[in-house]
Amino acid sequence: MNTHVDAGSFRRPADGFEWTPTEPILGLSEVGGAGWQSNGGPTRRHPARALPFTLEVQPPATVGRLERIYLVGVFALHATPASEPSGAIGGTVQVLHGDRILVRRDLIQGRHYTDCTDTTPIFRLNGDGTTVETVGSVDIDGQKCRVDQITIDVPGGVNADRLLIKDLGTPASFVVFDVLFEFEDVAVCPFKGHGGQVALSEIGTILRLRDRARFDQALHQLSDGIRSCEEDLDEARGLGLTFLAAVVGAMLEMDAPRSAHKAQLEAARRMELLTDADEIAHTTVTMAQDLTAGVVRRGGQTGDVLIDKALQIVARNFARDLDDAQVAHDLSLSTSHFRHLFREATKQPFHKYVVSMRLEKAREMLLQTDTPVSQVASSVGFQSSAHFSRAFSKRFGMAPSALRLARR
Repeated sequence: MNTHVDAGSFRRPADGFEWTPTEPILGLSEVGGAGWQSNGGPTRRHPARALPFTLEVQPPATVGRLERIYLVGVFALHATPASEPSGAIGGTVQVLHGDRILVRRDLIQGRHYTDCTDTTPIFRLNGDGTTVETVGSVDIDGQKCRVDQITIDVPGGVNADRLLIKDLGTPASFVVFDVLFEFEDVAVCPFKGHGGQVALSEIGTILRLRDRARFDQALHQLSDGIRSCEEDLDEARGLGLTFLAAVVGAMLEMDAPRSAHKAQLEAARRMELLTDADEIAHTTVTMAQDLTAGVVRRGGQTGDVLIDKALQIVARNFARDLDDAQVAHDLSLSTSHFRHLFREATKQPFHKYVVSMRLEKAREMLLQTDTPVSQVASSVGFQSSAHFSRAFSKRFGMAPSALRLARR
């Protein structure tokens, strides 16, 4: 997904704790500086009890839908087990447009924050669309403290004009160094892969992975693209036929009967009779769904939402050491039930799906970059180049180096 990350703005205290990261955070080198600190402290007379409860952050002035928010800071001071019990709600994050709350996430002790003086790095996937990951450390009053990044997914993308971080009065005191916002880029064409859109070259990968959520996203952007053509019906027909050609090509690679070719001819004939961009969009989407009915499940089935969340977790963390028990726990499912739902949706077990995702991403890198094969293997999560080469050859019928030579 092609997106960009920009920093929000907020009033920083002149005497706040300072932090400078040792490497860029999400590609931004200017992250860090004096941090804002919220109210807190283990006793009522603690100096931090005089600090403010609310931080207002202005999102950057950029075009696109907000997809993700990142809080970078110390989460949290004075959050030892002796000061605050696990499960306490120490704060809340609210994404707003005007007075309307678009997204709200409570910050819970033991899930989103813990005692920051325990400097053991953490990486935790939560079942509420958040992730916590350690990104560094900072010295606060002579004590080394963990700096974490809390990632908050924004379902469906929203148009927000402010963000509030509210301390709810527990002993935990939050230090915020930065709030980062990830947006879709403005797309030029529905097939260019800009702005979080699906590129035409990804259709094969999506169908091989049986990724309904991503395929539905492709259909949605296709429909919008065709409808935007308005009076230029030739352009609308061209977009529809180009997409269907990519679908047919991918299905043939997956051993669909050669009669699938006839779908393109039928689509061309039907579209010549259509005189409205909306009709062309509807016809194209319907034909694409019919062509892929045996591969991509349709929405509305039991467990779809949970499995789509699981697929999003894998898409963001496939290079890490993921296992189905961990993801099942994050989705509040038993491991056995999750395995059943996942296999039913993707037609393959979780581990095999993760390996397939790694190989598909490796294939994209080999075709689109000049990154050395060994580095490609490592970046997608393979510990051994030899293992990667064997798995790649088995899946695609040629060695990684051979694919790259064929590209040239």
